[in-house]
Amino acid sequence: MAADRPLKATLESVAALANVSKITVSRAFSQPDKVHPDTLDRILKTAESLGYVMNTAARNLRAKASKTIGIVNPDMANPFFGALTRLMTLEAQKAGYDTLVFDSYESQENENRIIDKLIGYNVDAIILSVISSDRNYTPGYLKNLARLGIPVVLVDRELDGAFCSGVYIDNLDCGLQAGRYLLEQNSQKVVVVSGPEDSNVAKERVTGLIAALQGKVASLEIIHADFYMDAALRVTNEYLDRQAPPDYFVGCNNQISLGIIKSCVDHRLALMKDVSLFGIDEVSNAAIYGFNFPCISHDLHEIAWQALGLAIRRAVDHDIKPGKVIVRGKLIGG
Repeated sequence: MAADRPLKATLESVAALANVSKITVSRAFSQPDKVHPDTLDRILKTAESLGYVMNTAARNLRAKASKTIGIVNPDMANPFFGALTRLMTLEAQKAGYDTLVFDSYESQENENRIIDKLIGYNVDAIILSVISSDRNYTPGYLKNLARLGIPVVLVDRELDGAFCSGVYIDNLDCGLQAGRYLLEQNSQKVVVVSGPEDSNVAKERVTGLIAALQGKVASLEIIHADFYMDAALRVTNEYLDRQAPPDYFVGCNNQISLGIIKSCVDHRLALMKDVSLFGIDEVSNAAIYGFNFPCISHDLHEIAWQALGLAIRRAVDHDIKPGKVIVRGKLIGG
């Protein structure tokens, strides 16, 4: 007969042996700065002696440096964020750092919970793509991270705040490049399917397109949806149900482009013949299906390298001021 499995150490058992409350033990891992140093040391030693599941975090808290970077993305199913996370993880390994990767699923509740968990793991820095592309989004955890001295590097989605470093795409230039390409193709009827009106990313991309195209094409229509395939599919269907296709659809990100493609297929339109598509972001694996859509391609290796570099430099030297890097996209013709 197999031997009984040893009982797993729990928060309660750590609290009992350390002679403190469960709340104090919990706070020791999530907000160690709020626990008296002697009490914190006793809790961490007790947890480690019992083999508590947080014993790695306990060792990191005493060592003050965990050699770990937290990475938080809003949608790992999006090839942009999935590929970028993989590249950042590889760059971190080259520099001798581990990564803790989380998907917030575009949920503010998840994002808040993840940040609290990363604080508990005592990560050296956090690379964060927030759930909202609205620059006025102000999550409360930023003040806590600043107070704790945990560097934050924002990627793709910018927020106002002097505490954060950032690596961003030049969204205005994306729109300008796209517009110039469409003029070179002698396009006259252009429909732009964009993200939400309150999205800073969407605003800048649309502003660039308008600056390049307004007054130079016969018709320019902006349709606001969201940065998801289903939302783009819905608004493109509504457009094609009531009128003829334009010369070009412009998808303001890769997921929007997928929604446009699906709608065109459903309406039995031959892509790049009956109607053309320009994408801001590459459409992953499109060439496998015989399509070579013109697009603005982003150098994910450069974005990953810059983000990791900013995170590690600020983690190692807290006197370094937050920095900002802008990465310009590259036009790829169809």
